[in-house]
Amino acid sequence: MKLTIDEAYYGELLPYIRDEKITDITWNGRSLWVDHLEKGRYKVDTVLDEHFVNTFATRIGNLVNRNFNISEPLLEAETDELRISFIHESVTNTGISVAVRKTPAVRRLTEKRMLDSGYADELMIKLLEALIKGHCSIIVTGDVGSGKTELVKYLTKYIPDNERTISIEDSFELRLAAINPELDCVEMKASEGFDYTSCIKSSLRQLCRWLLLSESRSREVASLLEAASTGCICLTTIHSNDVRKLPDRIQNMIGREGGEKINDIYNFFDIGIKVSVEKREDGIYRRIDQICAFDREGDANVIRMIYDDGGFTGEGLPQNIRKKLMQSGQTDPLDELEVGV
Repeated sequence: MKLTIDEAYYGELLPYIRDEKITDITWNGRSLWVDHLEKGRYKVDTVLDEHFVNTFATRIGNLVNRNFNISEPLLEAETDELRISFIHESVTNTGISVAVRKTPAVRRLTEKRMLDSGYADELMIKLLEALIKGHCSIIVTGDVGSGKTELVKYLTKYIPDNERTISIEDSFELRLAAINPELDCVEMKASEGFDYTSCIKSSLRQLCRWLLLSESRSREVASLLEAASTGCICLTTIHSNDVRKLPDRIQNMIGREGGEKINDIYNFFDIGIKVSVEKREDGIYRRIDQICAFDREGDANVIRMIYDDGGFTGEGLPQNIRKKLMQSGQTDPLDELEVGV
């Protein structure tokens, strides 16, 4: 049963909860900050009363039957559209910390918004569609707040409904079933008793064709790579500031065995995409900043930069990816560049 919270519990937070353009709300013990889709991150005038913060935490703790005290300084709760986290003042020097993240079942990225905002042009949108329909494993990267998860949510619209898809998260943000109501999909939640690695291994016994890991943070990426090597198509996000750094980043996440897996990274992950976010005086601007293809040429590992620094490089997709597109009935959109379209 999903947790339901009475709106009265939110007090002065309620206007920010209701604002659809606000994605995150945080209280640091002194000031309230919000993340706005168009304005970015900024401090608001609202100051939360200490009594309200304590009462709010107590009420949420009662709803989830969890204590919140010196012995248990972390309290977390999840509704259908919110993830709420408290850190107790006993482990901070600034009072109780509160974070509210919204996880609505909405696909915010649309072709029109992407074109109107400069997020992507028509050719890039065609390329994204072809890559998914061509069954390419994709890693989306970028800084915090760049919108990596939103891009993954957009990409899922191109997964054929009859191809079983399993998403794995520690809190439900992708909302795979809600935004793709006809898709044969399962949403799994990782936990202490059933970690990411266990989830991934279980997925492979479930006729999984597509495996979506909302964020790869640590050694679980090795299991994801193993899944990709079996023919499962993988989508995930990884924090990085350049697609060319992704293989090294994955090696470091895997740990001591990472060096042995380097060839597998180039063999079984196909595409890296970087999303950038820029704050200007008139608002926040996000765009796809880089696209690369991972390839093996003989015994060499190669990164082909397809899109970089605001434009297509003229580098074509490697033959192995072109073959995937052809086998899935897709043409290579980058052929348009060759004929000057």
